[in-house]
Amino acid sequence: MVSKLLALEAYPNLRDLDFRILRGVELNMRHHRWVPLEDVARFARVDVETASFRLGKLDDWGLVVRRGDIGYIGYQLTIHGYDVLAIRALARKGVVEAINPAQVGVGKDADVYVGITPSGERVAVKFNRIGGRTASRRASYHRHVFKDKHHTSWLYVSRLIAKKEYEALTLLSPIARVPRPIAWNRHVVVMEFVEGTELAELRDTDLSREEAGEILEKALEEYLKIVRFGIVHSDMSEFNIVLTEGGILIIDWAQYITTAHPESYELLKRDVTVLLNAFRRRWRVERNFDEIWPAFEEAWRESRGEGDGD
Repeated sequence: MVSKLLALEAYPNLRDLDFRILRGVELNMRHHRWVPLEDVARFARVDVETASFRLGKLDDWGLVVRRGDIGYIGYQLTIHGYDVLAIRALARKGVVEAINPAQVGVGKDADVYVGITPSGERVAVKFNRIGGRTASRRASYHRHVFKDKHHTSWLYVSRLIAKKEYEALTLLSPIARVPRPIAWNRHVVVMEFVEGTELAELRDTDLSREEAGEILEKALEEYLKIVRFGIVHSDMSEFNIVLTEGGILIIDWAQYITTAHPESYELLKRDVTVLLNAFRRRWRVERNFDEIWPAFEEAWRESRGEGDGD
């Protein structure tokens, strides 16, 4: 389903004061579930009446939510308000100059749009949406990111997820076929725009068994390099392989863990199993797990500095 980036509709109406007010709500959400009006006014350096008026506008545009039945008037930032702050920061840093408001991709927990840099280059702008869709189920997938955090804001969790993916792409882009990262702010990751098709979007008849077999070999080859480097994807599937003119890309690295993690071995086994099963089910490509796994196990041990005698 294609949907618009609602923050872009409100963006032209915003004043510098509005951005200060949104920033005030964002920062004070670290300390309050609902940020008191007086705290927002103090941060924005305006009187309470002015802050209340502007917050009313921001509420109308869907950037904040107001609540008055808690003994005081309080506000929360919405995901659209968070979008606005991230877009503003990326624009001021010269990362993006414009964003197309129509989606080009939607995932389990993120939306992707095409952005334009000041030099005219197209880039992919990925907005993480943890909490907006099946929050409890997705939270369990990302528990490695925030299990030791005391903050429960889904905006904050989305920020941690974006930061983690940007870190993964920065580490992997010099050595493997992954998208090249460009910038990160809050819950948004900007990366190179890639012309391609997700493997999951193909019909079973779009590939012959031989073509599918070649793609599987490329995917396993790339993943083996990544494991040897010391990283496990943790969510490897046909949904995270993109076919391009130059071969393949492995995407969606928000759930990665290092091979030093105690769960990495089992998650790696699951990744390889899921991948082999997908190709077997859809294109009748038969690869025996027991023949494939030893190379991955060796790469996993090598990345941890474990030799044959360890």
